[in-house]
Amino acid sequence: VESIAEEGAARVVYAVGDPFRKWSRYTAAIAERDLKIADVPFSATYEMTREGALKGKWALRDARSEITMAKADFAALTKPGAAVDWSGGKSEFLQTDLVEDGKPIRLEVVIFKPDGKGPFPLAVINHGSTGNNPALVKQTCFDVGLVDFLNERGWMVAFPQRRGRGKSEGQYKEEFSADQTSGYTDDPDIFLAGAERALQDLESAITALRRRPDVAASPILIGGVSRGGVLSVAYAGAHPGQIFGVINFVGGWIGEGVVTATAVNQNLFKRGGHFGPPTLWLYGRGDRIYSTSHSRENFAAFQRAGGQGTFLEFDVPGGDGHFLTPCKDLWSGPVGDYLDSLGAPGQN
Repeated sequence: VESIAEEGAARVVYAVGDPFRKWSRYTAAIAERDLKIADVPFSATYEMTREGALKGKWALRDARSEITMAKADFAALTKPGAAVDWSGGKSEFLQTDLVEDGKPIRLEVVIFKPDGKGPFPLAVINHGSTGNNPALVKQTCFDVGLVDFLNERGWMVAFPQRRGRGKSEGQYKEEFSADQTSGYTDDPDIFLAGAERALQDLESAITALRRRPDVAASPILIGGVSRGGVLSVAYAGAHPGQIFGVINFVGGWIGEGVVTATAVNQNLFKRGGHFGPPTLWLYGRGDRIYSTSHSRENFAAFQRAGGQGTFLEFDVPGGDGHFLTPCKDLWSGPVGDYLDSLGAPGQN
């Protein structure tokens, strides 16, 4: 924001990141804690929270995007080895029982706490795969939309990063061939071995998180996106006594482009059949990785294995249903209803 007139008219510099990398000057209107850019073909609005964060929403025809930004000191950010301090969330390391090459492994976790002293009921949200893109391996994954929704309901939200992902120690071995160099393989045994490794990481992370004094002793809510969604379902089936509920966003282990995808995905989803309470499955039409017909077949296999749940489909702005999670307006109502139906943690 370069300047603000008395009546709230402002001059702003609006920057666009990768892949376009450009900026423009626009006029904007400021009213109390809101700013809206004017006279542009898109919609861009920003709200300043009481905590000093900036929540932005952008729209152009059917495309939507949301962001949460925090103010930072430019000089501090440009120092060698500088790290970004996320507003509201804290990146920590979990001491786990995992060992690789004789060395103990620490897993990174990003934790967002609700208001209050705690201890808090715990929600564990699991990230997806890299999509065979090595550049994504070292990115720490979390979702501010899910954080806001669950924090407002009193949940402490944890985003564990599996081995080799983000800042977690160890090697990332979930989706490559046996030599770890040649990308995806059709061998279901290799995919399932990667899933077993991921489930070990998840169990170790949850065990460490449940030792914390700020985590309540009640059962936990578990959920995830894409690969994290199927991991959540499978984990709940293996540890039903630990779990309050399961939320599966567009889940699956491997996309339909792999000939063994149906066998691998159904193998993992059927493991969730041992979890007694209902689960929630949320999918978007037009998903480029998992068609709704494929995902409904996975859900049917889960039901045949004894699983209970609700399968919902949504039309996602932009057309690619795999990007359902950022569309909070679509899923917040069903997720809220699902959590209400389960009652308070520890009472189900």
